[in-house]
Amino acid sequence: MARAVYKYEIKLSGKEKHDLRQAKHQGRENARVVIRILIILLAAQGKTIAATAVSLSCAEQTVINQRKRFLARRREGAVEALRDLPRSGRPLIYTAQQQALMTVTVCATLKKHDLPLSRMSTADLLRVVHQEEGLGAVSQSTLARLLQQQALKPWQYRYWLFPRDPDFVSRACVVLDLYAGFWEGQKLGPNDSVVSADEKGGLQILRRCHPSRPTIPGHVLQVEFEYERLGTLAYQAALDVFRGQIFGQVVETTSIATFNQLIDQVMGQEPYQSNDRVFWLVDGGCAHHRSTFPARLKGLYPNAQAVLLPVHSSWLNQIELYFSIVQRKVLTPLDVTEATALTRRLLGFQDYYAEVAKPFTWRFTSADLKKRLVALAAWSDLNPKNL
Repeated sequence: MARAVYKYEIKLSGKEKHDLRQAKHQGRENARVVIRILIILLAAQGKTIAATAVSLSCAEQTVINQRKRFLARRREGAVEALRDLPRSGRPLIYTAQQQALMTVTVCATLKKHDLPLSRMSTADLLRVVHQEEGLGAVSQSTLARLLQQQALKPWQYRYWLFPRDPDFVSRACVVLDLYAGFWEGQKLGPNDSVVSADEKGGLQILRRCHPSRPTIPGHVLQVEFEYERLGTLAYQAALDVFRGQIFGQVVETTSIATFNQLIDQVMGQEPYQSNDRVFWLVDGGCAHHRSTFPARLKGLYPNAQAVLLPVHSSWLNQIELYFSIVQRKVLTPLDVTEATALTRRLLGFQDYYAEVAKPFTWRFTSADLKKRLVALAAWSDLNPKNL
């Protein structure tokens, strides 16, 4: 039986398939181009025009147009054939000099920041631009488009923290080298372990004032906004960095005694009991204060060694990655009736996590950190007021 021939049939070479799939997965194309890529990939799989339109929720004429476009322009390249051709567009209203004046005005406004605003939107900047001669009729959309082209986004902001620990570099590099499997320049042996530990304190026991409404067709789960506070708990946990195993306990409040219990829980079993070295990564919290914890840990277990993180460097502690998972999967949203229920939920998730746990993939190295600090130093030299 002869094979059916479809209208605007497309066969792709290996390179064309690779280019189209790569462009789709990299996310560098806008949604319109991604749809066009999918149309061509489905065409290469032998999908009909009607089936493709149903699959992608678009019109059949759209599928036909994109197949025709691809066949006419495929010599330009598989992906390039699906991009829009340059258009003349509407003639420029403002000259290059006027556009430059807008940019200079915005930059000066952001630098001086005389306005009583903590952040400025394009509407706020537009009021300043309108005060310049010849720019009184600039629209907000025109200004926004210009700022987008100039990579200026005055409506955005983010917090950052300048490293203030005098030993930041040395301490951070020790931690990053341990993640890479090195200690003092020597590769860790098979009888060495690295444990990242901390506590997630102040976990509120929240009971909702009304029962949640279950998911039904057309409506998501509805959780009552108001709640009753029934106290707090703390979750102390330790992560074996190379094995992905989690140890933890729920306590009423964090203390040296409770953290010692966590240490006993880990060090009292294999392989840690017979390890040559067990490195404990901790911050300067009250339960493992940097001035007392190293000696206390060594006194409890001679093969254990404390590694102190720099100040304000919780991002270096891999246990925080696990705590973020707990926050998303266990504590949000939260509706429990008592402390026992929250404890059972936390420890139950710990057992659940153990079934699928694997080590976190940590790629940031001490060499990467030093590159960042060199770049930061160069930026600080240009902007001394920011130090």
